[in-house]
Amino acid sequence: YFVLFYVIMSLIIIWEEIILNDVKLKDLYMGLPDGEVEARDKRFQELFFDPNNKYNEIINSNEKFLIIGSKGTGKTYLSKYIVEQSPSKQTCIIVDSKNFWICKLINIDEQELTNDYISVLCKWFLLYEIANSLLNKHRWLKHLPRCKLNKLRKFMLKYNDDTFYKIVSLSTTNNQEITGNLSHGISHSDKLQTSNFQHSAGIKTSDGVSYESTRKRFFDLIDYFEQLVFDCFQINDHLLIILDDLDELKKEAGEQSENIIYNLITAAKKYNFYFNSRAKSLKIIMLLRSDILNKMQGNHPNLNKIKTSCSIDLYWLLDSTHDKWDHPLISMIFHKIRASCEPYKNRSNKELFEILFPESIDKKNPLDFLLDHSLGRPRDIVTFLNCAKKEFPERTCFSATVLKETRKIYATDFYNEMLNQASFYKSSAYSTQCLKLIAGIKRPSFSYSDIQTLYEENRTSYSEIDNLDDALHFLYELGAIGNAWKSKKGKHRTCWYYKIDAIDEVDLSQNFTIHYGLRKKFSL
Repeated sequence: YFVLFYVIMSLIIIWEEIILNDVKLKDLYMGLPDGEVEARDKRFQELFFDPNNKYNEIINSNEKFLIIGSKGTGKTYLSKYIVEQSPSKQTCIIVDSKNFWICKLINIDEQELTNDYISVLCKWFLLYEIANSLLNKHRWLKHLPRCKLNKLRKFMLKYNDDTFYKIVSLSTTNNQEITGNLSHGISHSDKLQTSNFQHSAGIKTSDGVSYESTRKRFFDLIDYFEQLVFDCFQINDHLLIILDDLDELKKEAGEQSENIIYNLITAAKKYNFYFNSRAKSLKIIMLLRSDILNKMQGNHPNLNKIKTSCSIDLYWLLDSTHDKWDHPLISMIFHKIRASCEPYKNRSNKELFEILFPESIDKKNPLDFLLDHSLGRPRDIVTFLNCAKKEFPERTCFSATVLKETRKIYATDFYNEMLNQASFYKSSAYSTQCLKLIAGIKRPSFSYSDIQTLYEENRTSYSEIDNLDDALHFLYELGAIGNAWKSKKGKHRTCWYYKIDAIDEVDLSQNFTIHYGLRKKFSL
């Protein structure tokens, strides 16, 4: 019996090895760089990976409504899962950059852009989304004469987004006709006296309504609109609003984008707290890049306490795991592989690591190699491994050769992603020239004097760069360069801005090192 048992077990092991040898890289699903696209997969709920229970934190806490994280850390991915898991009775609305009609109003008249002005616009924007949801849900009740929803319906007909745009845009229009019967405002029964809206005449439209009176009406109406929405929202109404792509506001609103974002945050906080304190189910969730939020701190003194109390942070470079196969980023890859590849379904992280990453790379373990070529984001790891899969589809593992050869293809993706990230702060020409500057140094590490000499000798090639120090600060915040030095024990140390324990500003007295992800792009 012992011999028979031994033979059977040996045959099972041989058979498993045969099956595993048949699993090629082309058979592995490791996710997609675009979380929104991956969320369309029919296996999405099974593929979703949340190592630190951020879903429960944002859903089960009344205070939390901000999802922050670097670009590519999974903010949109998490929001899609929140929608997927929402109860059937809950209405879910995702507002992305294409629906931020508020930007049209911001660009109308530079003289009107006080903080109070932007604050009212942001409140109106959120109230409009809530009101639309209520009216779409209560399609029959909203037509009953004495119902509050009927008042809301009439208000929304008069002040829809197109009409509202025309009201505010009168500041730059001489003879703009306003559609609808706006000159009558709201009925006397709603306790809004028309005298409140009559102020000195300014630019008049063809129907005799002056710009000054309509501008005043816009400010006066916000309190009425707000109370009307509050009164119409009932206990059995369940609404979730997600504001995504807030970083895209920069393209439309320019310098006012930070003020818009800040006022949207404060308005969302106000409405979340108001409804939750009255046991009504409304939640407004905002997705925002952590670097953008950090940049805003100096101009908005109350922002940090909102961040501390009301946000969850998607950060993947945690040091709490001692085993390389249990690192959150590697665990994410293995989770997706197990969910999509039957032969690996019951394999542990350690087993998968030994199968798929069997070799060190230049005396470096595979995890450290991948992290060195990333900004610590799921998007980077997924992109790198998918590049390897595409170039070596018939291989059975990510060998040292596979990973080293993949660097050449991946470097272009990494470079383009960095340019895309930089677009919020600087022009494309400026960002490109800054990266061109460090590429011109022709070595992975350099000193300040090295880069200064190159810059001074080639000023005509870097016409967009007025100040070298500013360019180095920008490249550091982008993650393109880091500080490098030797410790007292002789060990090489580096400091990268995207790591949570990094210093906030680059040290110009220290040497610099170019990110590994860019080196092949620069032929280093």
